[in-house]
Amino acid sequence: MPYLGSAPTTSSQSLVKQDFSVSATTSYTLSQSVTNANDIALFINNVRQEPTTAYSASGTSLTLTEATAGTDDMYCVYIGRAVGTINPANGSVGIAQLSATGTKNSTTFLRGDNSFAEAGGGKILQVVQAFKTDTFSTTSGSFVDITGMTLSITPASSSNKILIRVVMQHGGTANMYGGINVLRDSTHIGQSTAVSLSSQVKASFGFNTPHSANGQYKVYTSGFELLDTPSTTNAITYKLQVFVRGGETFNLNRPNGNQNDPLIVGGTSSLTAQEVSA
Repeated sequence: MPYLGSAPTTSSQSLVKQDFSVSATTSYTLSQSVTNANDIALFINNVRQEPTTAYSASGTSLTLTEATAGTDDMYCVYIGRAVGTINPANGSVGIAQLSATGTKNSTTFLRGDNSFAEAGGGKILQVVQAFKTDTFSTTSGSFVDITGMTLSITPASSSNKILIRVVMQHGGTANMYGGINVLRDSTHIGQSTAVSLSSQVKASFGFNTPHSANGQYKVYTSGFELLDTPSTTNAITYKLQVFVRGGETFNLNRPNGNQNDPLIVGGTSSLTAQEVSA
């Protein structure tokens, strides 16, 4: 027989008959579960009985209106029983047919508890970067802001974290020592506790150039990473500060030697903030 669409996947089965061991009783047990009396055709001594009048049925319980005699012959035929297992055709089930709760779209997945949800914690929500290509120099023995190494980010949730990454290329006078602070607004974050004397500086990370005079003609790379917990949805400003030992010079993105020398190589530096979902 012609049809439209996918090939039918329903198969048929023969109807099931059940013979009963009869006694003087009104209660019998069915071998198949049914919804009501109309799901079976009941025969006593080959006479079909009227459903709901001569008997009632629910689940596997059959109850007669009048008790049978031990000499009666009784059987039933299941007519309301499923006739086969139906498998959906390939590609026929879409998102709309699923019973799962939650938002069903391209950014969610189906969980084991039959609900749609976005991926768990650790998702990067936004990235903000300050990228510096020009130079900055200082001889300050106390912390000063590094021009151009400042950014602002506004977290989407107070439970989210901010991953801070610093990549700094620098040079300076020979045997220069210094340190970098990372500030969230006015709060110093990632401060070292490895030193305790009042004369020692507790920076986020330190750096230096070699003792040799040739060290001032080279560019060095320092890096730092910190996962911050600002606990706010207000705009946050992150910035870098630097100090050097008295009388020495720090240069960002270039060495301390003659910057017009064709053999002298400059560099770039960056401050990056990434919001990480909780």
